Amino acid sequence: MEPPASSGTAAGDRPAHPGRTIAGQLARGVLGAGLLVMPPVVAALSGGDGLLVWTAHLLLGGTVALVLAELVRARLGPASLAAAVGSLLGVRAERVVDGVFAVAFTAGQAAIAWFAATALLTAADGTPPAAGTDGLPLALGVLAVGVAGALSPLEPPAALLRWRPWAAGALALACGVLLWPAVPEAGTALAPAGLSDGSARWLALAALFFAGVGWESVTHAVPAAGAGARRTAAGVALGTAGVAVVSLGLAAAQAHGARAPAPEPLRWGLAVATAAVLASYVLTNVRTAARIAARLHPAGRRSAARRPAGALVAGVGAVCCAFAWAGARDGGVPLLLLGPAAAAVVGYALGAVAAVRRGGAVLRCAGALLLAVLVGLAVLAVPSLSGV
Repeated sequence: MEPPASSGTAAGDRPAHPGRTIAGQLARGVLGAGLLVMPPVVAALSGGDGLLVWTAHLLLGGTVALVLAELVRARLGPASLAAAVGSLLGVRAERVVDGVFAVAFTAGQAAIAWFAATALLTAADGTPPAAGTDGLPLALGVLAVGVAGALSPLEPPAALLRWRPWAAGALALACGVLLWPAVPEAGTALAPAGLSDGSARWLALAALFFAGVGWESVTHAVPAAGAGARRTAAGVALGTAGVAVVSLGLAAAQAHGARAPAPEPLRWGLAVATAAVLASYVLTNVRTAARIAARLHPAGRRSAARRPAGALVAGVGAVCCAFAWAGARDGGVPLLLLGPAAAAVVGYALGAVAAVRRGGAVLRCAGALLLAVLVGLAVLAVPSLSGV
């Protein structure tokens, strides 16, 4: 999630209620396209343990946000995660974070497009189709719409962007209550075949890092708010609680939704609305990926330009389409989400390293613990997923 273009905040511009401001920006950073994509994916992979998987993710994400918030609170101005890490660990670390997130955003858009395609294919009878290339033209179509919007002069109104998570959440709740799309069998785009129960749960937890890209939004929100340690911690806790209420509520709706299939006109309405909302996320995320990629060039690393070059946007779109071709297999959606998951782990791990190297005693201990957890999860997950 990219911070606003501004690189600083004057003291007189600081909010009157910094804790609530931090909480709101954190919640908006985390809650996005994952509201629609992740509940059915986690339900398909985790069996009856969906709430446990969501809870583990929320605990880890809240810890990441708290460590990053304390790391930047009194040391840096508002910045992206990459810039914050670069300020503390050097330019090479900044380039690593930008590089992994640039690639991750392209894989993530391919996953979003495949989910939208699966939703459209599911509208006919309410059951996700078997894996294959049938959804590829639809996925490429969703990407084409999003990339075309990103190439156009169109700037989504700020009010629309503020309300988009609410629209996505309401749509996700409707889908969960109606149990649409239905929890699929293995061998669909939402769940690969041949995984053991343990491996499927690891894949669900790893894929959830896609929904959690945004915990790092505190690196901009906390310095901009100018809050002290207590209000910062309270703001992060409140934001995490808000994310938890929404995420666990959607997971519970998915787990206990109606078992009778929704009427076909309603299914088509949900499918078209899902595709439209997700295409809007592709538009903004392709631009974000292009801005991140631009920073990898020495001349563009400190650029504050709002609009990336059209050629770079087109190149990012082409990479998204290449990932979409790779997603034409069973379990394509969660497997593509491993790209954003890996980027999040790398970025958050470097943030933890910065906490160990530059923090006080308490922050160093917290950073070391977080780093151990992230490395441990990766070490445990890779063997489980190596046969996918």
